[in-house]
Amino acid sequence: LTQDRLDEEAGRALALRARHVDDGQRLVGTTDPFEQREDRFQVEALVAVVEASFAVDQALEIARCLLEGVARMRARRDVARFRDEWICLGARPAGRSRTDDMKPGVAPRAAARTIVSRVLRSGAYSNLVVRNETRHLPAGDARLARRLAYDTLRNLLRIDRTISSVSARSLSSIDDGVLDTLRVGVNELLFAATADHAAVDSAVEVARSIQRSATGFCNAVLRAVIREGEPDLPPGDDGSALRLGQPLWVYQLMVETWGRPEAEAFFDKSQSEAVRTARLRFGQASVDAAQVAGINGAYELCPDATLPENMMIQDGASVAVGLALDAQPGERVLDLAAAPGGKTLQILDQMHGRGLVVAADGHPRRVRSAARRSQDTPVRWCVADGRQAPFRSDSFDRVLVDAPCTGLGTLRRRPEVRYRIEEADVLTLASLQGRMLVEALRVVKPGGRVVYSVCTVTPQE
Repeated sequence: LTQDRLDEEAGRALALRARHVDDGQRLVGTTDPFEQREDRFQVEALVAVVEASFAVDQALEIARCLLEGVARMRARRDVARFRDEWICLGARPAGRSRTDDMKPGVAPRAAARTIVSRVLRSGAYSNLVVRNETRHLPAGDARLARRLAYDTLRNLLRIDRTISSVSARSLSSIDDGVLDTLRVGVNELLFAATADHAAVDSAVEVARSIQRSATGFCNAVLRAVIREGEPDLPPGDDGSALRLGQPLWVYQLMVETWGRPEAEAFFDKSQSEAVRTARLRFGQASVDAAQVAGINGAYELCPDATLPENMMIQDGASVAVGLALDAQPGERVLDLAAAPGGKTLQILDQMHGRGLVVAADGHPRRVRSAARRSQDTPVRWCVADGRQAPFRSDSFDRVLVDAPCTGLGTLRRRPEVRYRIEEADVLTLASLQGRMLVEALRVVKPGGRVVYSVCTVTPQE
């Protein structure tokens, strides 16, 4: 495929790529060979076009072209596997939804399974995947899918332990899609108010859409869970960590740092659903928005409320960081780890568009994405290593170091974080953060302000 053809097809796919993107992610997102390349977006877009817009014969023809294009871009993937998966996948006629032929109640469970699969197997962030995978559902189904997916991720350790206790097959030997379907189903049986028969029937239907031969296995496992329930939790810290859905080392580190009552209260709250918050950019807040206590300009919104034009989605704690920086019109401000750019836009709003805002980040793909979203603003985006910032000493009035971190403070919105970090990461990231802070102190003017923030709660960070 020529670059022009890629650009053309990517443009056509912009409005479609949010729909049915799971199949595309399964094909091109698993090991992320395009992590640092614009090619990844273009290939995903092509996959979305093929999956959503063409009949089977056309889909396979374009898939063949896609395979050749991927091979020419030297992606480190098995092209034959791509071809086999496309032949199995086929495509739906234009205008048909993947949920059109599903029984009532099955579509939200299928969406929840897709969300869990993409988060656990493709490295996607749950808060972003949930938005993409539920936008084609009615409001009630979207809420159910979101709740099931988040609860499954929060309780994953207990769910997997329960499946292992009743299944003659190891978790690693179960097909990925079938296992994730079981996880959503067991979550409903153990942690939701759904009637047992409804949870089992829906899970079996989802399994049928993935692998017809697995329906008997799914039915047997789920009915065994109904009979036998969850195994008793072990005593001591092991049981407490499981009860709160945390890896043992995370639980013990927090207990050692904050004391058991404070740590367990934090984990208990982290297992609940986060409120939807937004930042007021200008004007007055709507009457149905409640201000977040102690954080000016941050408001709680109803889950399904339409976002007002004078607001943007931003967590209350994130808004507090921008308030601490307190950028003023006419100043030179550096955001040293800026992507995806939410705090950067807050800084720009504080300055009323007057002055200089430099947004730096070490990941080219994230910089390109953030720059596209803020292309109509005077923010200057650049790729830069925050440990060796390419700026003169004493050159900025204010510097924000919103440093990369373990992210344990975001467990409500991103429950998968607990499974992606290891104990050694804490010290590694603390070292990185320290070097970034030293650079921030170098480039800030005498008398200026540096704000250091992380969305985690480990003492080292």
